[in-house]
Amino acid sequence: MTSHPPRRPAPWQPDAPPANVPGGSGRPAPHAGWPGAPAPYPARSGGGLPPAGGPATTAPLTHSEFYRTPRNRWWKGLVSILVLGAAIMLFSIVLALGATLVDLLLGNTTAEELASGRITLTPVLLLATNLSLIASAGVAVLLHRYLHRQPVGTLHSVAGRFRRDWLARVSVVVVPLFLAYVAVVVLIEGPGPLALDATAWAFFAVVLLTTPLQAASEEYIFRGVIQRAAGSWVPGAVPALVLGTLVSAVMFSIAHFATDGWLIAYYLVFGIAMSLLTQITGGLEAAVLVHAANNVLLFLVSAATGMMTEGMDRSAGVGGPFMLGPMLVIAAFTTVMILLARRRGLQRRAVPPATA
Repeated sequence: MTSHPPRRPAPWQPDAPPANVPGGSGRPAPHAGWPGAPAPYPARSGGGLPPAGGPATTAPLTHSEFYRTPRNRWWKGLVSILVLGAAIMLFSIVLALGATLVDLLLGNTTAEELASGRITLTPVLLLATNLSLIASAGVAVLLHRYLHRQPVGTLHSVAGRFRRDWLARVSVVVVPLFLAYVAVVVLIEGPGPLALDATAWAFFAVVLLTTPLQAASEEYIFRGVIQRAAGSWVPGAVPALVLGTLVSAVMFSIAHFATDGWLIAYYLVFGIAMSLLTQITGGLEAAVLVHAANNVLLFLVSAATGMMTEGMDRSAGVGGPFMLGPMLVIAAFTTVMILLARRRGLQRRAVPPATA
């Protein structure tokens, strides 16, 4: 569930290539994991031993190609996509029904409101939505581990681990930019006075405790597994990226249940941007950061001004040309992080484990 402006839709490799120059060579020897050098898949963070089961069985692959291994079969990608789509629907329906029952018991909504189709977003319903996506991400981890036969580490990045150092470095740039973006949104939209009642504080708790996990879950589902699942159907880095991005971005947009054309376009742009960011950085860390910062900050503003229901309205007619602004912001943030990744020389290819 990706937020939009509230009023309307409201591994182990070193940080730089080694400088050793072998005898008789006029240039530094390429290091595994750096552009131009084959990268054996690292088994553990403390060393470069290959995983049990024998040597690497394929050439270094990009993120979108990472499921295209000698043991891959076309149906595995299809199964992953269908199972994840079903999991999102199932968990969403079951937990939303449970949340609605709780809201009825607490008096947060009435049977008459439900019968008329007026759905008010409550802290309980937001919690249920976030938990449904977190549970679906658990399914994505299981598919990655047992259907595609890869260690959990390669779900984070091609380096086989979650690169906390990269996340920390890029956070210093991205978080201030997002704070400035939200401040501009508040000034332009003029959402009104603060409404810090008990409901607002309950929203704050749900957003701060679960929305970062919800945003990360969407990245692991759509960019971590679905993008790779679709990318495994075609050979080559570019075709895998194009097909993986197309499938994952369309499913990402559908999963938000928007009926407004501008909102659908926004979710497509957001999904495409996160796919490109994941491909070029070789992992999900930067996409998780963008998604989490976007959702948390915009939800906090909506909660503080009593506009959570309006901010989550995705019905036809709530969007408009003003949505071009958020689209350009996401595109700009993505560009900044891509430039930072290129400057840092992040690993973008690796050899999948021999078990895959």
